[in-house]
Amino acid sequence: MPKTQGYESHADTYDQWFDENPETYQAEIAAIKQLLPHGKGIEIGAGSGRFTKPLAIDTGVEPAKAMRERARQERGLEMTEGVAEALPFSDGLFDFAAFITSTCFLDDPAQAYREAARVTKENGAIVVAYLERNSELGQMYEKHKHESPFYCDATFYTFDEIETMLNQAGFANIQSVQTVLPETSGHDTNDILPGHDKGTFIVIKADKSL
Repeated sequence: MPKTQGYESHADTYDQWFDENPETYQAEIAAIKQLLPHGKGIEIGAGSGRFTKPLAIDTGVEPAKAMRERARQERGLEMTEGVAEALPFSDGLFDFAAFITSTCFLDDPAQAYREAARVTKENGAIVVAYLERNSELGQMYEKHKHESPFYCDATFYTFDEIETMLNQAGFANIQSVQTVLPETSGHDTNDILPGHDKGTFIVIKADKSL
């Protein structure tokens, strides 16, 4: 069962975070753009379209009705109702699939990544943007997630865990960038660096290999 209760009840609060943290939001978008492929894309767990629209992704899938409504009313986007583990699309339809801060809410991310492989073309790709559990901020989210209407049911992952699931789903040639850096990194918080060893917000791109 998708973890949508917080999003059904607190859709306004979700959008408010982006309005109150515009620099971090723009850094996240910029980081994704560095690795986002060209072509026809699908965002899986697209929420209210906060990333779908600025990234010009063609199709969004979202299980929470309240979030789909906000996407339509606030951003003019028509989201498809569906869950990541059983996408309502035919095989090989998209050039890429994107999971943007949605992996932690999935019942079965490994199955979701397999579905992403199914609906992407032979030379397709996947992009996964997530909050790194081993980062300083990720540890704080983990410790206090019971206090959040959104993260109380979330499962945070590490780069190695996501890499393993991507490999098992048939993706390879992994690249990564990172932002939302700690003060101890020696960089501005919203700088974008290669790799995944410092930041909280990690973006991974991998190519379909099967």
